[in-house]
Formats: sequence, C-alpha cells, structure tokens
Amino acid sequence: MQTDDGRLVVVSGASRSGKTAWVRRQVEKLPRVLVWDIEAQWCELRGFRKVSTRAELFEAVQKPGPARLAYVSGGDDLRDEFNYWAACVMLWGRYRGGCVAVAEELADVSTPAKAPQEWGILLRRGLKRGISIYAISQRWAEADKTAIGNASEFVVFRAAGDDVQYIARKSRLPLEQVEALAPLEFIRVSVTGETERGALKFRA
Repeated sequence: MQTDDGRLVVVSGASRSGKTAWVRRQVEKLPRVLVWDIEAQWCELRGFRKVSTRAELFEAVQKPGPARLAYVSGGDDLRDEFNYWAACVMLWGRYRGGCVAVAEELADVSTPAKAPQEWGILLRRGLKRGISIYAISQRWAEADKTAIGNASEFVVFRAAGDDVQYIARKSRLPLEQVEALAPLEFIRVSVTGETERGALKFRA
C-alpha cells in the first residue's frame, strides 16, 4: 500500500541561531499546523490561533479542514502537557488528514532516555499517516534519542560547546563544517546524504 508519508526534520542550533525563523518559513503557507508553543511566540504570528487549555485543544483537533494552532500550555507539568499535545497531533493527523507538527525546545520536555509515550508514538507512527514533524532543540544531547533516530533530515544551525561535536556526529556532517557556521547559516542534510547550505535573510 502506498502512502503519502510525512517527514521528521530535526532542527538544532544555539539560541538565536535561526532555528525557529527557518521553521516558520517552511510552514507559513501550509493549512494545517499544530505547534507546541512553549515560549508563546507562534501564537503572536498572523494566521495562528492561540489554544491554552486541554479542552480547547481537544475540541480543535476534532474538526476537519484548515487550522493553524499554537498550544500555549497553562498546566503545571510541562512534560505531561507536551505528551497530551503529541496525542492530539496524532489524533488530528490520523482521523482528519495530513498535518504538520512543530515541537519547540524538546530538551525542556524530554530526556536522553526513551521519548515520552505519546511523543514516541507520534515519532514512530505519525509519518506514515501523513504527519510531518519539525523537532527543535538547542541541546539535542539533552533531548530524546527517538527523534534523532527516526529523522528524515537534519537542519543544523550554529552550535556551541559540546553540542558541536554531538550534532556533527548524529547528522554525520564533518565537524569542521558545523564549527564554521555563523549565526543564521545552516546546513540541511538528509539521511541519504544530500546536503544543502544556506543562510536566513531578513525580509524587507
């Protein structure tokens, strides 16, 4: 059976290196996007609707058709809230059609151990149901390995300290190329080895 599979894009880089700005440009014209908006940035963007309770999120993913949603959790347990968000992404994609999930700063809600249950299910099973995932973190050494292991491609921005060696090893990019990245520069590499170099430019 042929399926319209999604992609898992692992995005890495130090603070203010360009990660979130790059992902925003990838999804800006897509009709169905659900963001784990831990810093309440996406909800301020034109076209996104802020969702701040579990009930509101669950209601939103029951509906078919276009929606651009930013979940700004109001719960005390961020990891539990993130797991619930991931379950809602899976529900939305599985029963309402293909969509895109953006997970911001994964080191805050996962660990280097096995991915949290619902997030792990989304990573392992979501792609074949047409869900594309952008997984973002400053420090992938502190985030779950499930995303790294299932990545379709890596987008690597400037890193700092030990993160340079870690992401170079995981993405299989030469260490000197990662070390040489300036702010807003990136290297995009697929698991098949195709690479693209680029730099974000401010729009007029």
